[in-house]
Amino acid sequence: MTNHNRITKRHPSVLVLAHREDDVHGVNEIISEQTKDFSCLIVKKTALEDIKQLAPKVLLFALSDVKKSVCLYNQLIKKNYLVKNHYSVLLCSNKESGLAFKCCLRDLFDSYFVFQPLYEKFRLQLIVFEGLKRFDNTSEYVTSLSTLVQNQDKEINSLIEMGLSYKESLVEEIIKSKNEVNTLNQGILEQLPDNLSKQIFNDLNETHLQPLLSALEHSLSNKILELVDGLKQSQTLNSQLIQEINKPISPNKEVNDDISALGFVDTFAPAPFILLVEDNHIYREMISDVLANEGFEIEQVDDGLAAIKKIKQQQYNVILMDLFLPNLDGLNTTKHIRNIGKNKTTPVIALSGNKNKQLVKKWANHGLDGYILKPSTKEEILNAIHKVLD
Repeated sequence: MTNHNRITKRHPSVLVLAHREDDVHGVNEIISEQTKDFSCLIVKKTALEDIKQLAPKVLLFALSDVKKSVCLYNQLIKKNYLVKNHYSVLLCSNKESGLAFKCCLRDLFDSYFVFQPLYEKFRLQLIVFEGLKRFDNTSEYVTSLSTLVQNQDKEINSLIEMGLSYKESLVEEIIKSKNEVNTLNQGILEQLPDNLSKQIFNDLNETHLQPLLSALEHSLSNKILELVDGLKQSQTLNSQLIQEINKPISPNKEVNDDISALGFVDTFAPAPFILLVEDNHIYREMISDVLANEGFEIEQVDDGLAAIKKIKQQQYNVILMDLFLPNLDGLNTTKHIRNIGKNKTTPVIALSGNKNKQLVKKWANHGLDGYILKPSTKEEILNAIHKVLD
């Protein structure tokens, strides 16, 4: 996987900001379809200087929550690290869409987009184009999107014509069937021996056969008309999208400096990432709930070998690990951790029900940074975590 935290493109027009690349994989895929002039920056301690150096025109803030995105944007504005005519987009989860909408109403961000879950591909592309339209070199991007929509428009026109053709054929078949029934009826009527039989057949024809054929014709016509109306509505929506693309942009606005009214603090650091290694499901879920409620991000595994695989793939801030694990125990897992690249210095806190102090000291010599005795309270767990983080 490409390391987007490296500054591979000196001045991308579009920059996506996130805490982890996996969070914005779908967003990056969609934007890459419309322009290669973009980068994804993983927010670290050097984020402010990196963004200043990149000097993007369109910024999409996709941090772990709206609060962190607002605080990062606030810092960038305060330090005057952004180009003057930049276009800012707040990406959020569905549950925070109301807060994101409020930020846009107050003119803090130019637009917002719900990317968790990610459904409206074309709306995201339209938002990016609206940002690029502020600058002079966007005609090729606008043409690209217009062509894409118009190509879809041609497909819809073709479907409409096909639907109308089907309707015409069905109506012809119905008329043909009605004529055949009438001809058959006439032949039968001519062969009936008396007026009473003819009257009975006429009544049967009027009360059953003809209403049945009429109802069938009416039902088929309505269904096809609904299909055609739906296709025409899609055509109209696509036409409106093209009109939106070609609209002149509104005059640039000043960013609202009254950030304090939103009740946010100046911090945009990602939540500490903790690996929890515990084979007891109940105790593992209990610790996970405690830490999640305090704002930590948790990843869980239930044995030492699974922990080694995770540690090779991901950088963690803290590792909480039971000492008596299946497959590979906690002490041997810790020895492996101390020899694996990115987590060599990651603090490891032991979880155990053993109260033997001499044994605990022995374990500490193997690279453990802390110890939580089972069963443990919420305060004991949090104190141990904060001690190694501080």
